[in-house]
Formats: sequence, C-alpha cells, structure tokens
Amino acid sequence: MKRRTENTILATVEPEQFVGRSPALDRLTTLAHSSDAFGLDMLSAPGAGASELLKQVFDILFRENDGVVPFYFRLRRTDRNAGDVAQRFLLEFLTQTVAYSRRDPSIIDSAPDLNELARLALPADGLWIDRLIESSHARENADDERSFIRSLLSAPARAVTNGVGVFAMIDDLERSALMPSGEQFFADLREIFDRAGVNFVLAGARRFMFGVSPAGSMSLDPLDFQETGKVVEDLAAAFEITINDQTRDLIAVQFGGDLRNLHSFFSAAAEQGEDLNTFRSVEDVYKDEIFGGRISRSFDADLQLVVSESNRVGVLSLMFDMLNSPSGRVPLASWQRRLAIGETEFRLMMERLNIFEFIGLQSGDVWAENANRILSDYIRGRHRLEVDADPRALVVGEALTEYLKRAPALLGRLYRRNSALGLRDLLASFNLQEVPAASLEYSKFKAKLKGLSQSEIEAELESAHDRITLPQIVYAADTSDFYPKISEIIDDERSSIALGFEQTGYQKETVWIAAEIDSKLEANRDLTEFWCDRLEMAALSCGFENYRLWVIAPEGFDDEAIAVLDARNAYGSSRRQAEMLTKILKGDEPKTIEDRSNEYEIVVPMGDDTEMIAAHAVEDIARKHNYSPKSINQIKTALVEACINATEHSLSPDRRIYQTFVVDDEKITVTVANRGIRLLDRSVQEVVPTEGRRGWGLKLMKGLMDDVRIEQSDDGTRVTMIKYNAPRS
Repeated sequence: MKRRTENTILATVEPEQFVGRSPALDRLTTLAHSSDAFGLDMLSAPGAGASELLKQVFDILFRENDGVVPFYFRLRRTDRNAGDVAQRFLLEFLTQTVAYSRRDPSIIDSAPDLNELARLALPADGLWIDRLIESSHARENADDERSFIRSLLSAPARAVTNGVGVFAMIDDLERSALMPSGEQFFADLREIFDRAGVNFVLAGARRFMFGVSPAGSMSLDPLDFQETGKVVEDLAAAFEITINDQTRDLIAVQFGGDLRNLHSFFSAAAEQGEDLNTFRSVEDVYKDEIFGGRISRSFDADLQLVVSESNRVGVLSLMFDMLNSPSGRVPLASWQRRLAIGETEFRLMMERLNIFEFIGLQSGDVWAENANRILSDYIRGRHRLEVDADPRALVVGEALTEYLKRAPALLGRLYRRNSALGLRDLLASFNLQEVPAASLEYSKFKAKLKGLSQSEIEAELESAHDRITLPQIVYAADTSDFYPKISEIIDDERSSIALGFEQTGYQKETVWIAAEIDSKLEANRDLTEFWCDRLEMAALSCGFENYRLWVIAPEGFDDEAIAVLDARNAYGSSRRQAEMLTKILKGDEPKTIEDRSNEYEIVVPMGDDTEMIAAHAVEDIARKHNYSPKSINQIKTALVEACINATEHSLSPDRRIYQTFVVDDEKITVTVANRGIRLLDRSVQEVVPTEGRRGWGLKLMKGLMDDVRIEQSDDGTRVTMIKYNAPRS
C-alpha cells in the first residue's frame, strides 16, 4: 500500500478514511491554536493508533499554514542513547520547520542534513536556525552531557522566542523507559516543555503516562467494533483484498481495535495474494502472523527489549501459566521466587512488562492480559515452541484448528453482546425514580398487562398508582469485575453489580445484583434457583449485606419461579419489561409549550408570613382548575405547614423557599424545596414543635394530601405533595 499520497504528508491513512477520531482531532487542533501555552498528555492503549492520530494533526496544521509550525517526533524502538535522540530531535524539528516555512513537504522526505537545512532556511529564520545548528556541533566539547541534551531539546522554545509559533507532538515516550538515564531524559523533556511557551502533546503508553504530570490528559482507547469494521473495509480496499460481511466482522472482533496489528495482518495477506472471504483464509493468514509474521516479530522485539535473554523462557512460562489459571493472576512474590533474580533487576523488568502490557500489576498481584487475544495467542504459541519444545508442525496445526473452532464462537459472543440489554448502563441510570411496579415485577405485569398492545401497556403504566422507588446508584460495573468466577457461566455484559443508596442524602446503602439469563419459555423454578444461587454467591464473596437480586428472562417466569423470587426478596422481569423500564428512565419527551402552561413556579423569602403569599397563589391555581373549596383549603394548609417547617428548621443560607405547582386533569403536585440542613440530619426533637397547629408537622401534611414524599438533596430538603381532583379508582 502506498505510504504517501498527494493528500498526506506524515499520515499513512487518507483523511477521509481516518475513522472514529473526530473528537480527538478537534481537541488537538484546537490546542494547537490556543493562545495560552498548554500541554496535554495522551494516554494510549496498545495499537489504538496514537501515532496516526498525531500525524493526521500534523498534516492538517501543515496544510492550513496559518502560522503554527507542526512538529512531530517519535522515539524509536532502537533508541539507546539520550544524546543521539536529542540530536535527532533537533534535526527533525529543523527539517519540519524549514519544510513548513517553504510550503514544501518534499523537504521532509529528502532527509536533509543540518548543513543543507542551513542553506534551505528562509532569511528571516536563518539566524536562530544557524545558532541551533552550531549548538548541535558542540557535543564533543561539552563538559556536561545532560546540559547538551537539554540545549537540543529546547529547540522549539528557541523558535518561540524568535516569533515562530510551534505545536509539538512527542510520541512513543514509553520507550524512554528502555534507555539508560531514560527517566532523567523524560523528566528534562517535560520540564523544558512546561516552561517553553509551546503548546504540546506528550504521547505514550497509558500505563507509562498515567499520573506522571498535573497537565491535562486525554485517553485514546481502542476503536469500537463498528469503527474497527470500517477500518477493515478500508484496509481491504487499499490492499485490494476481497472480504465479505462475515469475515469483516470476524477480523474486527478478533483484532479488537488493534490497528497496528490489523495493518500487519492485511500486509501479510497482500503479500501472500490471499483474499479473505472465508474463515479458513482469515485464520490461515492469522496463523502465519502469530508464528513468525510481522505480529510475532513485533512482540518478539518488544519482549527482547524488556526481558533479558536469560529470563525470557521463565517469563514466557509464567505468562503462560497465568493464562491457564482460574483467576488469571498470581502474587508478585511468586514471580520473583521462580525467576530467582535480584530485587532491582526484577522491579525494572516488571515495570517494563507492565508498561508494554505483557502483564498487569496491581496491589501486589500480577495478572494475565486475557482480553488481548492476539497477545494470548502469541504467548501460547511461543511457550509450546520454546518451552515445551513441541514439533512446530504440531503446534501450528493445532493452533489453526483452535482458531477455526473459536471463530464462530467469537461472532456468537459478539451477537449476544450486541443483543444484551446494557444492564450496567441501565442500573447506573437509577436515581430514586418512582416507576410502575409492573415495569419491574413480572407477576404484576403478567396479571394485568401481558397480551396487551404496546400502546395499551404504556398507557396502563403511565396511570399506575402501584409504584416502586428505585435506589440511587453511584457505581455500576460488570459482576465479573467483582466476582471473576461468574464469567465462566455468563458473558460479562449480561450481569452487573450496582452500589448505591435506598434514600436521598446517601442514606441506607444497598447493592443490586442483576443478570440477564436465557430461557426459551418462561423461566422455571430450577433455572431461577440456579441463578439466584449464583448471584447470591457473588454477594457473599464481596461481603454485601443489604442487597437485592434482579433476574431478567426473555419471557419472564412461571408461577413456581415467581415464588422462588419472592422467597429470595428478588425482582424478576421479562426482557420486554426491562426495555420498557429503560424507556421510562430515559425520560419523557421534552414537554411542549402546552404542557408547561400548567406549571407554575414561585420563590418566596422565609419569614414575615410570606408563606401566605404562596398559599394565595396555589388557591388561585387550584380554583382555576376546578378543585373543590374543601380540597383548596387542604392544599393551602399543607403548603403553609411545609413552608413553616422549611423556615424554622433548615438554617437555610439563602433564606428562600422554592415552590412548584404542576396541574393536570387528574392531580395537582406541589413541591416545596429549600437549601440548608436536611430533614434526615436533624434530630426528632428539632422537627417536632410542641405548641399549636405546627406540632402536627408531617402527620398534618399527610392527612391533608393524598401522597407526601420527603426527598433529601445534597444540600437541603424537597417535599412533594399530591392532591387528586377526584377519588382514586
């Protein structure tokens, strides 16, 4: 595939084929033009395409030619000397600057030396460029190598001092961890750019860049399945390789957004003259890449950089063992015992293995990167060849067989994932909403709503008085993140755990544990008991005490299963209910102007009997909507009581009461809110006065209105009272 076209300079992908990174492009190009010097750290996942993103930014800025010189520099795998890196840094900076000033990108391709650049520089830039070139020749006479390196790395700052705007992008900085004195090099680079007056991006592996600076940061995660599929189509077209929908999806899911290895894969297919229109052809090329192709050689090269030759076999064995262990992790100390190497060497090696994501490190444990399918295949293959010393033909043949057996399963899992409800996001949307009980409890849905049309069900739910208050969820994740064992029986995205509170004001902790299970008919007793047992094991394993189980089956549950759910204090829903609940929690369509015509808002100051102003207002509103005199008096009295309570007990900082009246054909809803000390934070003695009508408090309001709810916000209390215009049915 052609590297450079008339539309690209450093980039290797045509701009219109650069997929899924529009927000990142916009953010970086905006940063480049910022008038305030600012730095950004880019934390990239393996193979996520950080280098191509920065090169696309370079091309955009070069073509715009609006006074900001784009500078892209990348550390190389072969870099071993900070001084040599600094000299290359200066050479590439001057090359790109001169190319930009002359509007001639071919200068970059010609790789000029410093003397040629001195001749090519425009007269306006000649003086400062000449001085930089002179400084680069002073290495042999330099008494202090570090000062020499810092001088060269300061080249962009020198340009800014001479009136040249620069946007610097430094890439693959994790490779500095492989250089002698690399930590010092990285620290000097950051210090220089932090005070250089240059807008810049420092990009590198996410585990290397994480938390190293107070500068702003952005994460670059792998492309999602749809975006990766588009990249697969574009690569197939560029390499003139035939694919179909099935093989496109297989390649996209098997490579998981790893753009670097995707390119290697298509390069290999093109060299072999292979079309990729069957699973066999895809896995045949993939097999060759794992056993000696570009992908394998890339892993080999990185592993050789981070692990000494004497430890390579031992590390391969340990990584292989973790891949095959039930938990996928072992204590860090066990690695050191098995490798039998010194503390300093061991620590350095493990840090590098973690940076390059051959392993993961956390809380004294080492874990396998199971989610990286390509790496896992490489480790298994290398282990069998180098450690077990199995015949190559046997290893390669069995690997290909395994890849072919796995292919339909990968797509099957993808299809199940795409059809999943999205439990984690659904649970995360819980925020103390009141929802119809029939949207959650299958027994009530089955008794009243099953068999009705969608519109009839929605109408029934909207008017339902039997309601459940959902918890306020503050954190939700896949159940497997809490209890890894459950991933053996259910896909990660089909079971979630959510932590939160049952009451406002972050009171009464609760945990919901949900699972979306498979059943062709209504789930029976045995299946329901099985899943309740599994979810309870997750709760016990995590030490949860106050928890609620929620099981979702496609067609709901039979009567015996419902009895099991009731006995376990669990909710059971059909998929249709869960989808309706999702729709309810997403919120109604924005109210029309006509809807809002029956909404009234009033703010009154506390004290001086201002609650009577609110009482007169609600009286006029209720009379307009044909409420009876008796109901109007009850509403007024309840409103006055709520206002007095807010005034006397809240210690409100702004001394205001915020009221809303919403009227429809069925009811009037009165909301009274205030800032200050929340009701739940006050003692009983504080909220129960001893004299007169006010002593009735909440009991009075509940006696006068049909429904009264007290909700605690982060800073205050909200009382919601409902009065129906006719008796409830």
